[in-house]
Amino acid sequence: MRLALVIGCLMLASGCVMHTRSPPRRPPPPPPRPVAMTYKEAVNLGFNQCRSRGYECRLKDADRKGRDVWRVKFHAFARGARGHLHLDFDAYSRSLLRVDEKVKARRHDWDDDDDRRGRGHGHGKKKGHARRDD
Repeated sequence: MRLALVIGCLMLASGCVMHTRSPPRRPPPPPPRPVAMTYKEAVNLGFNQCRSRGYECRLKDADRKGRDVWRVKFHAFARGARGHLHLDFDAYSRSLLRVDEKVKARRHDWDDDDDRRGRGHGHGKKKGHARRDD
């Protein structure tokens, strides 16, 4: 009888062996998309770029072009020069994409034909350019 009990237990034990598998690995979730830059952040980055170029800046306009680009426009001033500075930033990576910088020295009127109020508009100036004027 013991022999039958041992054989029965062995048969039961071999049928009850469980195969364990680890659950299938799921790929990690993708990293969250970076948050787009706000209006204030775009303007601050623009001011930093403008100052790093040695200009005094006055904000003209800032708006978002499409989904991914902030365009920030400034009036730019330097000693004896003025113009504009337009900057394009990637809205997500915050990298500078494009710069349109046109800051030129102010013109000075070199002839003495100015009117009495000193506005620089002379009387009797010739129109056009002649070879003998050089």
